[in-house]
Amino acid sequence: MNIKKTILILIISCFAIAIYFIISELYFSEAQKNIESVKFEVKQGESVGELITRLEDDQIIRSASFFKLYLRLKGLDKQVNYGEFEVEAPITTARVAQALSKPGLSEEVVTIIPGWNIRDIGINFSAQGGPALGGEGLVFSFEEFTNVVGLPAVNYKHADTNAPVIDLDLKILADKPWYVSYEGYLAPETYRVYKNASVERIVRVLLEHRENQITDKMWGDIEKSERSFFEVLTMASLLEREVRGENDRKKVADIFWRRYDINWALQADSTVHYAVNKSGDVYTTSADRDTNSAWNTYKYPGLPLGPICNPSLESIEAAIYPDSNKDWYFLTDVEGTVYYAKDLDEHNWNRQKYLN
Repeated sequence: MNIKKTILILIISCFAIAIYFIISELYFSEAQKNIESVKFEVKQGESVGELITRLEDDQIIRSASFFKLYLRLKGLDKQVNYGEFEVEAPITTARVAQALSKPGLSEEVVTIIPGWNIRDIGINFSAQGGPALGGEGLVFSFEEFTNVVGLPAVNYKHADTNAPVIDLDLKILADKPWYVSYEGYLAPETYRVYKNASVERIVRVLLEHRENQITDKMWGDIEKSERSFFEVLTMASLLEREVRGENDRKKVADIFWRRYDINWALQADSTVHYAVNKSGDVYTTSADRDTNSAWNTYKYPGLPLGPICNPSLESIEAAIYPDSNKDWYFLTDVEGTVYYAKDLDEHNWNRQKYLN
């Protein structure tokens, strides 16, 4: 046999071995023997590289480098869906990659609407309220949810039980008082979560999202204002429920901050509405406004004891960056239009004209 034939046979053999390896790795080789299926999780925010390393460590795939190359060919090397995944035997590279190209198992899309309070969120997250979100609901109850985040409009200084404590090292929680719930800290957004996820895990996602919303510049400007983040968050919750639109929220923020600074009563119907647990619009009766609650800003001057809802980022920004003006009063008609007044006489005239 001459040298040329020998080289040709070697080349063909190497090529055949390479083809066999690829086909075997993709379709026939099992990283784990004698199992019917494997389940694994892709965590939210996890990089593809981190995932591949973990899959190799867990022996779900045999070769991290080969799997990475295959994902690149499939266009999945930049981002994959997160969630829980299941691959039935044989556990091959192709099957694992195919699983990652689809949505995770048992996921719910859940939404927190800006202005929802803990009660609203708990009902819509729990099994009895889930269909309001287009699904069957998550597996925990309203009571399980409030056991983690606390109850709305409860002053735990005077309650029979202590306020829940969530062990997370987040800057937004640094000045949170111990005697109120986590109202205000649950960022409104649409989330994808596992249907069987624990309350603690879901709440952690909401809190971390809120943490990520506050930029370094915002932190710096809060410090310059000599307000605490808790004060800003509480003010933002009032703005969310009192008025609509960026301009009105910034203008009302200035009115409320000036009232707060001179210890005037804010007289915000939204706080009373929260205190008496009403739903719908924020209009209140005289009996409501007589309620003895630390959230009643008709009865007690200054901010309420804590936030009254979970505000949008836009409302937080309005609380940090108010629009300076000379008005001291405002009201909102049934269509959401805001009317401002520089003194009580003008405000009373607006009431007669726009609310009667």
